[in-house]
Amino acid sequence: MIPGGKNNDQISRVELLEMQLKVREDFQGEIDSIKEDLVSINERLLPLGKWLENIENHTAKMAETLEKQNDTQDQIMGKLYEQEMKIQEIQSNNSFKKEKLRVKGAVLISIISLFGAGSGIGMIVGKRLTELLFGN
Repeated sequence: MIPGGKNNDQISRVELLEMQLKVREDFQGEIDSIKEDLVSINERLLPLGKWLENIENHTAKMAETLEKQNDTQDQIMGKLYEQEMKIQEIQSNNSFKKEKLRVKGAVLISIISLFGAGSGIGMIVGKRLTELLFGN
C-alpha cells in the first residue's frame, strides 16, 4: 500500500482473510453436501450388498443340494439296473429250466412210446401226459 492513500490494485489483508473464509465456507458446504450424499448411498447400497451376499449363499447351498440329489439318483439308478439284470437272469434261468424239463419229458415219452411199440394208446397217453405235466 501507498502510505496515506489507497491503491485499487492492492488487496488488504482483511479482504484476503474474508475471501479465504468465504471460499472455505463454500467448500465446507459442498463437502457437507457430498457427505450427505455418501450417507444416502451407503444406506441404499449396504442392504443391497447383504441381499447379494444372501443370494450367493443360497445359490451355493442349492448347488450342493442338487449335487447330493444327483448322487442319490445315480445310486438308485445303479441299484435298479442291478435288480433288472438279476430279474432278467432269473427269467432266462426259468425259461431254460422249463425248456430243459420239456425236453426231458419228450425223451421220457419217446422211451415210453418205444416200449409200447405197436400200441397207439401209449402214444396218446404219452402225448396227453406231456401236455398235462409240461404245458404246450
